[in-house]
Amino acid sequence: MTLTEHARASLGERIGKLEEQIDLALNNCGEDEVHDFRVAVRRLSQALRVFGNLFPGKEAKRMRKALKPALDAAAHVRDLDVDSELLVRLGLRGDHPLLGRMKEDRERGALAFLGQLYLLRSQDVPRAWLARLELLRDVAEDAGGFARRTLPAMAADFFRAGRKAALHPAAAPQLHAFRLEAKRFRYTLELFTRFYGPALEKRLAQVREIQGILGRRQDCAATEALLKPAAGFDPEAQKVMRALERRARKLEEEFARYWKETFDREGEERLWVGYLSRRMPAPRGSIK
Repeated sequence: MTLTEHARASLGERIGKLEEQIDLALNNCGEDEVHDFRVAVRRLSQALRVFGNLFPGKEAKRMRKALKPALDAAAHVRDLDVDSELLVRLGLRGDHPLLGRMKEDRERGALAFLGQLYLLRSQDVPRAWLARLELLRDVAEDAGGFARRTLPAMAADFFRAGRKAALHPAAAPQLHAFRLEAKRFRYTLELFTRFYGPALEKRLAQVREIQGILGRRQDCAATEALLKPAAGFDPEAQKVMRALERRARKLEEEFARYWKETFDREGEERLWVGYLSRRMPAPRGSIK
């Protein structure tokens, strides 16, 4: 399979998945639907980055830019869903005024998100992009060869960023930056799973675990920002803030421990780079 053929199939699959998630979110703007929409956008956006050079001009960048308003609106709603759930779990009573304001903000945010989805629908996005896939430049390079050439460098960047984050696990901005690095790495690996053996699934699970830990830590940072004004005068909010800070510290420790045990073992980076560099067995199954 050439790189162009693989890019066309991968992008087509991700466009179809995003179409499906838009329909689901328009039907029910619930927590799961908003989350799944965001994941579908991020997977498609990363594919557009990886295969962007095959499009004419800045076409891929324009496509990513067209999705950003809806992605930002979804992020606002998703943050409120996660933050309110976390606050209740840590002890904030259900009728606390802060949760009431967050619920109202969520309702407004959901309307804004739905408005962005209807705007995409009015432009036939992303369905209309399927036709643009025919514009991809024909490249004879084997898709597996492209993966061998591209993924090892990404793995090295991932390990470099992870070591840096693990040195200062209490630095929330640095952890968040590494979380984004982990997302990009994972979504790129997923583009090429069909060219690797079963061992890649285990490696992907390890990256997902890092993402999950760091995602929960980032949720703490976002929730702290919402709770901080009330914590200045409200004893109940102060108590929850202390619980939130303890949770954040535990997650930082969990990240540092998981990184050390899983990725920071002697020779682990070399194994990753070697695995991603080796010539693949015959492709298996369909694109996942």
